[in-house]
Amino acid sequence: MQQNQVKLSDLCHQLEQTLLGYGYSNDSLWRYKGIFSELRDFAGEENYSQKICSDFLTEKLQITGGFVEKGKHSKNQMLYLRTIRTLADYYNFGTIFRRKEINELILWREAFRRSMENYVNYSIVVKRLSQRHIHKTEVLTKDLILYLDTVGVHCFENIKAEHVSGFVASLVGYAPATVAGKISILRMLFQYLYLNECISFPLAEGLPKVFNFARTTLPAVWSSEEIEKILKAVDRGNPCGKRDYAMILLIARLGLRIGNVRDLKLSDINWNTNQIQIIQNKTNEPLTLPLMEDVGWAIIDYLKNGRPVTNCSNVFVRHQAPFMPFSSNNNLHGMIAKIISKAGIAPEKRARVGMHSLRHSLASELMKNNVEINVISDILGHCDPETTRHYLRVDLPALRQCALSVEV
Repeated sequence: MQQNQVKLSDLCHQLEQTLLGYGYSNDSLWRYKGIFSELRDFAGEENYSQKICSDFLTEKLQITGGFVEKGKHSKNQMLYLRTIRTLADYYNFGTIFRRKEINELILWREAFRRSMENYVNYSIVVKRLSQRHIHKTEVLTKDLILYLDTVGVHCFENIKAEHVSGFVASLVGYAPATVAGKISILRMLFQYLYLNECISFPLAEGLPKVFNFARTTLPAVWSSEEIEKILKAVDRGNPCGKRDYAMILLIARLGLRIGNVRDLKLSDINWNTNQIQIIQNKTNEPLTLPLMEDVGWAIIDYLKNGRPVTNCSNVFVRHQAPFMPFSSNNNLHGMIAKIISKAGIAPEKRARVGMHSLRHSLASELMKNNVEINVISDILGHCDPETTRHYLRVDLPALRQCALSVEV
C-alpha cells in the first residue's frame, strides 16, 4: 500500500483479503476482523495514520487499567498490538511480516524506494554481499523506517543525528554482538546514502562503536551415539516432526549450516545424481554434497507426507499460515533444544546447545576418524582450511593428551 493517503476502512479491507490469501484460519481472520471493526468505528472516515492507531491503542489500554504482563487482559492487549503493527507493516511496505521476518519483496514507500533498491543492487553486484546480510539490512531498515515514522520523518533526506541516536537507543536490551551487527549495517547504509547524496550529513561518523568480546564458551559436541538418540527423539508421526527430522539430518550427516538448510530450494536437490548443489549464503561460494540415503528418504517423506500445500520454492516451510520460509534470523534453537531435552541428554555446563552443535559434532567425529583437515574443510564449506582448525577446540580427548602434569 504505497498511497500517501488511504482510507483506514479501505486499508483494513485490503489487509483482510491479503490474510485470506495467505491461508490464515477462520479463527484468526475473525479476531482480525473484530479489531478492524472497532478501529473503523473509532476512526470513522479518516485516512490511515499512525496517530489514529496509537490513540486507538491508548484508549484500549486505558480500559484495562494500563499495560499488563499477565492474565487475560495481557493476551487481549497483545492481540490488539499485533494487529495494529500488522496494519502498519502493510501500509508502509505492502506486505505483512511474522514478528521480524522478511520473506517477500518489500514494496518500499516511494520516498525510500529508489535509494533502497539502488543500495540493495549495489550490495549484490558491487559489494557481493551475501543474501543473509541483505536480509538483515532489509529487516533493520524496515525497523528504522517505522521508527522514523513515529518521530515525523518520512524520507532519508530529513534524517538528523538525533533521529539516529534515538533509533540506536531503542536497541537497548539486545546482546552486544547483536547491537554491534546492527550498527555495522547502519554504518554501511549511511555511508552509501551520503556518498550518493541521498542524505546531507555523514551520519555514519556519529554512530557509536560497540565492543563485542569474543565468546570463549565451547559449543556442545555430541557423540555418534548421542546423535542417534537425538534423531530417535524426534516425533516423525506428525508433519512438523518429519520436517524437523529431515533438517537435523542435513546438518548432522552433511554438516550444512542452518542458514543453508533453512534456505534450501527444491531446485537445489538433484535426484538423478543424488547430490545437493547450493550457493552458500554465508560465503557466496558453491558447495556440492552427496545426498546420503537416509537424508534423501527423510526429505521425500516430508515432501510427500508432511509439507503444507504452498507455492514456496523452499523445501522447508513454517506450518502456520502463511506457509512461508523461516526468517533469516531464525536458528531453530527452541526446536533442537526441546528435542535434545526429550532425548535425555544433558549438555556440559555453559555449553552452547543449538543446531550448530550438530555441525561441530560432525567435524569432531571426522577428526577422530583421522580425516584430513582439507577434506573436513571441503565438507563444511570453509573457504580457508584454517577456519576449520577452530573445530579442533572441541576435540577434548586430543586436548587431554596435551595436558601438563602439575608439580606439587
